[in-house]
Amino acid sequence: MKKLLFLYICLLSLAGCKKSDFESNFEQSPETRYQEELVKVNTALTGAGNGWVVNLATQAGGGYAFYMTFDGTKQEVKMYGDLNDNTATRIGTSTYRVKADVGATLIFDTYNYINWLQDPNPAAFGGDRATGFKSDVEFTFDHSTADSLIMIGKKYKQKLSMVKATAAQKAIYEAGGYKAAIDNFKSFFVAKNPYIEIAVGGKNIKVAISLNTSNTVLSGKRVTFLNVSDDGVSTSVIGKYSTILDGINILNDGLVYQGIRFVKFALKDATTIVLYDNTGKEYAIKYSTIPIFPLSQLFGKVYTGLSLVNATTYPGWGADYVTRRATAANEMLVVNKFKLILSEIKYIFNFTTKTVVVSVSQPQQSNPTRELIANMTYSFTKSDAGVFKFTYQTADGNGADIYPNLAALLAQRLNVDDFTIDYFVHPTTGEVLGQFKSVQNPTFTFSGSLQ
Repeated sequence: MKKLLFLYICLLSLAGCKKSDFESNFEQSPETRYQEELVKVNTALTGAGNGWVVNLATQAGGGYAFYMTFDGTKQEVKMYGDLNDNTATRIGTSTYRVKADVGATLIFDTYNYINWLQDPNPAAFGGDRATGFKSDVEFTFDHSTADSLIMIGKKYKQKLSMVKATAAQKAIYEAGGYKAAIDNFKSFFVAKNPYIEIAVGGKNIKVAISLNTSNTVLSGKRVTFLNVSDDGVSTSVIGKYSTILDGINILNDGLVYQGIRFVKFALKDATTIVLYDNTGKEYAIKYSTIPIFPLSQLFGKVYTGLSLVNATTYPGWGADYVTRRATAANEMLVVNKFKLILSEIKYIFNFTTKTVVVSVSQPQQSNPTRELIANMTYSFTKSDAGVFKFTYQTADGNGADIYPNLAALLAQRLNVDDFTIDYFVHPTTGEVLGQFKSVQNPTFTFSGSLQ
């Protein structure tokens, strides 16, 4: 009876409490919190009088940087970007908005440079069909500091890092100085075989550094750190980077190699570039007259493929290769009943099975946007001296159809010649390519991006 009386008194006490007695124990409603975030993000975007320096890594491709200013009255964003020479010097203008979603979301809702990374049409910027570079144009607010905003891509979850620019930086961007800064940083890596020395296990080792300045989805806008030990064991890491006025940022919180987290390249003075780790320690960049590790030693360990662009000629392609490629292209387009276009060619190596697949993109002339792939498989041997010998094995249906058309490249060269592989530096972009060279026919050489 006493227990029932006690319970009754408790219920009366609860019933006598007003709603306001409980409200202070709960956080704000999601609607109120989102509204506050909307105001916070909008105010921050438009309140940065000198604009923003923005860094973004794409999921499928490399990393990119932008300079952006936001006009809240017009809902207009203007930007430069490090995508190419034009985007670095010509301002792009589009609209934006900030809306409530699962938090405040910044949306670039009309076409601009950042949209290039999402574009599914390869003709736009070289992205993959249907997915582009796997990048976003909608970014959800994550957190902020006094001088930065951090957003996260809505679909691909890549970080959009925004830092307030200074008046000096704004002046350089608007005066067209971004391209000059990018070109200056590239000059420290083009054909100079840069490397650093770090202490590992009580001794100094050399770590080669390469910067891929292309926009190729699989390999472009990447930085690679590489070492090959005395017994031929290689270790490497690859990260994505972007270029801003005062340096090259290694994105996604830096790149860890041998326990050291490297985060940025920056100018020490007008003629010296250095590398910094996350503690602020400085590493001098040194240079070698030739690559410090031969490609023949690395191919199959660090690199397992070569990707050739769709072109009639290209740096590193010898005269015999160019002539024979033109012959093969004409055979596919004129002789083949399907009227096919010879497009990209990839050499995909499997060093476990000792096979290489020659994968050819071959859209039809009547429908050039439709990608058709033909695969031809070879076995191969590699001598201790690094000489390759290829033997044709088989082909899939598409491959069997065009194999006769490719005789000038395959049956008359790849099937019968011996080949060496070495580096080839693209004279314009500075990209370090791989180049195969026929031993028997020295002008039959072909180069492509290392995969």
